[in-house]
Amino acid sequence: RDGRARRHIDHWRPVHAWSEAAVWQILRRHGVISPLPYQLGFGRLSCMTCVFMSADQAATLRHMDPDRFARLCEWERAFGCTIRRDRDLGTLANGGTVYGPVRQHPDLVRRALCHRWRGRVLTSLEQWVLPAGAFGESAGPV
Repeated sequence: RDGRARRHIDHWRPVHAWSEAAVWQILRRHGVISPLPYQLGFGRLSCMTCVFMSADQAATLRHMDPDRFARLCEWERAFGCTIRRDRDLGTLANGGTVYGPVRQHPDLVRRALCHRWRGRVLTSLEQWVLPAGAFGESAGPV
């Protein structure tokens, strides 16, 4: 940008100040199916390869996507530093437990790792289900 005129940029984040309960409540009210990471047990959408991942999230990532996990471990070796200050990813994952829904629903794992969404977005109120990751660990910054 090379002009001197001021720009106006809106960042409207209506749910930013809501409680997690309020967010799930409105999704239910409108029949919006929860995103797959929540169905698989993750407490946030950005947890899968987050630098703040917990031991359980690392174990789950290694189970879900071993190739991606191996690449992250290789990057740690190549750069000579770990993502976590106190241990490498392999050690972190060894101390965790894979989320139950990931083991129970390999079909959801395949869909979650796909680059194109082919699922439904809406459902009936009768079929709406609070996902396993709701109110779960987020392991990230507040």
